[in-house]
Amino acid sequence: MPGQQAASKTEPAPVEIRLAHSPDSDDAFMFYALATHKLSTPGYKYTHILSDIQSLNEAALAETYDVTAISFAAYPELRDKYVLLDCGASFGEGYGPIVVSTKAVKGQELAGKRI
Repeated sequence: MPGQQAASKTEPAPVEIRLAHSPDSDDAFMFYALATHKLSTPGYKYTHILSDIQSLNEAALAETYDVTAISFAAYPELRDKYVLLDCGASFGEGYGPIVVSTKAVKGQELAGKRI
C-alpha cells in the first residue's frame, strides 16, 4: 500500500571468531566440523587461519586471534592471555590424534574402518 513502509527484518551480523591453527592433520581433524559447516552454529562465523606453530606462538603474544593453537612451551608466557580449551591437544603415543577403544586395537586393524 502506498504510504506504508514494509517492516525490515534484518538479521544481526554473525559474530566472527578467528580460529588459528596449523594445517597439520590433527588440527584439521579438531576443526573439521566447523570448517566444513557440518556443525550448526547460528549467529557465529568461523574464519580459519592456518600457520606454523612458531608463527602462532608469536601471534598469540600479540593476542591476534580469538582462538589459537600454541606450543606447550609457549603456554607459561600466555596463560594470562588465553585459557586452555578442554578439547584438543596434539600429542600422544607417537604423535597426533589417538584412537580410543574399549579394547586394544592394533593400527593395521583400523584399515578400512570408519572412525
